Order: sequence, then C-alpha cells, then structure tokens
Amino acid sequence: MQFSPNILATAQADDISQLLTYLQSDEPITQQTGVKGLSALMDTRPDLAQLIDAKVAAPALCRQLSSTKEAQIAAASTLTALAREGYDNQLAIANAGALPLLKEQISGQDVRIQTTAVTALGHLAADSQPIASWLGGTGTTYQIQQLLQSSEPDLQLAAIDAIDNIARSDLQVRAMICNEQTLSVLAQLLQAPSTDMQHAAAAALANIALTSRDEVNLTMIRCGAANALVQKLDPTQEAVCHQATRALCNLSGDNDDCDEAISNTSAVQALSAVFKSRNHRIVSAAGKALGNLALYSVANQAKIAGEGMVEECLRVMSHPAPPHTMEAACRLLHVLLTDSHQVHLQVLQANGTADLLKLLSSASIGVRHAAAGALSHLVYPRNMPGWQENNDLMNKHGMMMRFQHELAGLRAKTESAHGDMMVDQLNGIGLNGGDNKEVSAAAEESEGSGLGSDQENESLTGMEDDFEGMHV
Repeated sequence: MQFSPNILATAQADDISQLLTYLQSDEPITQQTGVKGLSALMDTRPDLAQLIDAKVAAPALCRQLSSTKEAQIAAASTLTALAREGYDNQLAIANAGALPLLKEQISGQDVRIQTTAVTALGHLAADSQPIASWLGGTGTTYQIQQLLQSSEPDLQLAAIDAIDNIARSDLQVRAMICNEQTLSVLAQLLQAPSTDMQHAAAAALANIALTSRDEVNLTMIRCGAANALVQKLDPTQEAVCHQATRALCNLSGDNDDCDEAISNTSAVQALSAVFKSRNHRIVSAAGKALGNLALYSVANQAKIAGEGMVEECLRVMSHPAPPHTMEAACRLLHVLLTDSHQVHLQVLQANGTADLLKLLSSASIGVRHAAAGALSHLVYPRNMPGWQENNDLMNKHGMMMRFQHELAGLRAKTESAHGDMMVDQLNGIGLNGGDNKEVSAAAEESEGSGLGSDQENESLTGMEDDFEGMHV
C-alpha cells in the first residue's frame, strides 16, 4: 500500500498501532476504546486509513458491529474510512463478514446506526462490482431505496450517496435500483429545503445519467427530472447549479427523445444564462449541454444562437480559461456553425478565426480538436450560398494565409491520431499542407480565388460532424 507524503509523524502512527492492539484485546471495554479511538482519528485525519492493514483490522471491527451502540457506530465509520482506500480494502472488509452485519443494522430503529451502516455499504460498493452485485442480490439495495423517504435528513443523504455509488458499480444492479420510484424521489428531493439535499440529489442524477443510457435516462425524464433540474440552474447556488447542469448535459446528446423532452422545457434559455456566469465548471457543463442539444437540431441551433451564445463562445475563447471550459466553448461554436450562414458571418466579422487559430497551439488535445472542428466550418465551398461574402471576409482578415501556415505545422504539433483527424478536417477546406514553398504557393492562389478547386471545395459539403454527445 502506498503512503501519501503528508502522513502524520511517528507519534500518531504509534497511536494507530496502540489502538489496533486495544481493538484486538480480549477485554470488551478495551476493544471499545480501540474502535472509538480509531473512529475519532479517522474523522480528523482520514488519510491515516492507509496506515491500517484492512485484513488485520476488519475482523475485529466486524465484531464491534454487534457490540454497544457507540461501538457499532464507531466500527461502521472506521470501515467506511478503510473502504475509501480502494478495492483491496473493500474486499478484505467483505471477506471479514461485514456486509450481512451492516445489512442487519440498516433494518434497525436507531437512526445513527442506520446512517453509518448505509454510508459504509455505499463506500464498500463504490467501483466494486462484486459487492454491488451482492447488495442487489440480497435485497439490500431495496432497503436503501426505502430510506430515501426517511424523515431523517442525515439518513436520506446517506441513502442518496449509497445509491449513487452502487448504481455506478454494476449494470444489472443499476437497472434494478434506478427504477421509477427511486428516480422520482431523487427528482422531488431537488426541491428540498436543504441545499445539501438538493446538491446530493442533483449529483446522484448526474452520475446515474453519466453511466446510463436510453432506458434509465428516459425513465429519469418521465419522472420529471428535466424540469426539476432546469429549476436548479441558479448560478448563485454554485454547487447545486453545477450538478444540475452536469445532469442535463449527461441526459442529452445520446437519445432523441431525451433531447426533445429537455428542449421542450426552458433548458436552452436557462443553460445559456448560466453559461454567462464566471464559474468555469458551470460554464463547461452548460456549453457541453447546449452543444448536445444543438447537435442534431437546427431549431435548437437557432434558438441557442438567438440567446447570444456565439458572442459568449467568442468571449470565453478570447480570455484565459481552463482547457475543459475552452473546449466546451469551441465545440459549441463548432455545432452552431454547422448550418448557419449568419453564425459564420458573425464569427468572421468578430475576427473569431484569430482566436480559433491560436487555440490550435493549445496544450490540450481536446481544445485543439474542437478549435479545428470550428475552423473547418468557416470556409465555404463554391456551391454554398453566401460563398463569395464569406470568403471575401476570410481574405480580408488574411485568414487563408494563416490557415495554410497552421496546417503546414499541425501534424508536428499534435499526437498522431488526433493530429491526423484535425488535419483531415482542415484539409476539407481544400487547402493542402506541405513544405513552406508549397504552402506559400497555395496561399497565393487562395488569396486570388478564395479557395482551391471546385472538386476540393466540395469535400467540405460531405464532411460530417465528428462530435458525439459530450458528458461530464
């Protein structure tokens, strides 16, 4: 097991060793002292869990799950801390017999014991298909589902997090646990008075939508999740807004029925509004969601452009931003450019091509790919309406020469697979990269004619958008 560099000094490591000795004592009171001490230490320094050998500690901790109330709570909390350390610990805890004991605890009447038991089960199942499968096969997931409607907020939050973890770990269990009842309750909890509850529900919906497709996501839509999520797109509540935006992004772009249902709400207007916020995580998720909704819908493209999103994309591109935000803006602009002559002119008149060309040198392959995609739509073939006006603007800004220059060095600046893809996109313009002499000659020709031959230019008309739905 690898230790992080910020592990506490020897004295605290010795404390753990002593507490483990207490835990394995023959005296019940000494055992309880050990488990309570470990729990308190894990609460303040959870990173110390990596100092504990789960194979050694788990059997003794499991014995405490049948001890006094306080010892049960402490044992479940410590098992949670150990489970967070990964699959080996999860397996060691399961092999020690913790699962049926924790299952029994969630059937009890003590809310604190139930809460710590549900939390432990959720972390034991996180990214662990065998444990998630056991929970589904023994009816434990059904018990946890029922706790979503508890009157105790802490227990509800624990149940939401557990369902989130379990649903991501096993496909069959996900189909079982993410039924209409569960998804309806999660959608309703978006309206809970507590922002913590809203955040947990939105995050669970976002994560379930990320790992699900079609049937589960359609069920989520039928349960009213789209409307409920749109109502949470308030950038003044950043954490909730981010998760709600993620959920809408993950629900869109893969299924026409989902896209249509989301589009029939006020999602486009609300997502456009939060895209204008200054929170980069929200901007990124909103840009991807809007791109998903516009991907196969000319009507949505027009609606999104009408919300001022072309200008907003150009604003994001011209200012420092994290790569994921820049990529989302470029990709949205790419989609908006697909079928709109007006958007083409808008970008060219704002000299947006200059920013896109700069982004071809970005450190992020995703940004370079998205920028190249947008650029590939900015040159028209001769048989497309608006060709002359469009290419006159290109020549006015000297873009033909710059296209040639960037194209010539593009393969050298990018990894082969993505680089070739971007070169293919830019080659669709009808310009051929080569050595400097060939580039200069081609550039001179393009300055006079706007583009290369009609045959070369026609290649752009058949070029398909290579983006699929993007998710976060």
